[in-house]
Amino acid sequence: KVSGTERKLRVKKVIGKYAEYALTKIKILYAQRSFEQEGIRVKYLLKKGKNPDALVIVFSSCTRKGIKARYNYVRTLSRLNCSRLHILDDYAKDGRGSYYLGADFTFGEERAAEALIQKIIRELSPRKVIYCGSSKGGYAALDFGLQREGAYIIAGAPQYYLASYLTGDSRDNCTYRHIVGEDSPEKFEAVEYHLRDRIREGKYVDTQKIYLHYSDREHTYKEHIRYLLGDLREKGYSVTEDIRDYTSHSDISYYFPEYLIKTINRIMEEHAENESGGRGGKAVADRTDRTE
Repeated sequence: KVSGTERKLRVKKVIGKYAEYALTKIKILYAQRSFEQEGIRVKYLLKKGKNPDALVIVFSSCTRKGIKARYNYVRTLSRLNCSRLHILDDYAKDGRGSYYLGADFTFGEERAAEALIQKIIRELSPRKVIYCGSSKGGYAALDFGLQREGAYIIAGAPQYYLASYLTGDSRDNCTYRHIVGEDSPEKFEAVEYHLRDRIREGKYVDTQKIYLHYSDREHTYKEHIRYLLGDLREKGYSVTEDIRDYTSHSDISYYFPEYLIKTINRIMEEHAENESGGRGGKAVADRTDRTE
């Protein structure tokens, strides 16, 4: 049962989503840029902020079948005074993306996106780099953020066992086929555990902070997030959890934007002395009241 207040909130957020979509389409007309490496083109939006202290990197989330990938959280983050880099994942035949990994098991799109990120970081020299996204974008935020020392990562309900998620009962998924090319058990396993292996590599585990938003009442938690949390804790990452109570994965669009803004502001306000040292293994849960 949804209360009247909750219903009004959802209507407001739906209107906000359409406004964000319209604003993003306008911005694309004059602000979209592209970066190319190894013949792979990466599309992106870059907004340089007045505050040079931080760079927020935003990755695309999943779209419904038949809808090409979109930039996410452009309007949501528009009032931040730091720089924002929005990277589009519109690869694969249907334009819905490859989780920024690549075609035919080459991982070229991952390398190209990482090269773009490093280029922007060199240009802007931010003191804090914040990787963020939800669902597919949350997976990417972890994948790329874990490669940078001192990174802050804000991920909303990400997938973890990617090959199983993409294929389900069929190996004909367009994104999966794009990533692996000719399928094989070895390729399936490599895609399945790509993010897990990144976590276990743990190059910068003592310098990174992960903020993880999810609901423990929707299928992503049972199928992915509980295992992701287990591996993060076992390796000793600092994880702060925001646990909500929605039952549909798509409802993340109602809850994650507010958490994203709140967490970025919290990171921005942190004193420079808190950027290093003594973080390993601590987990904090921030649970809101259930809406019945």
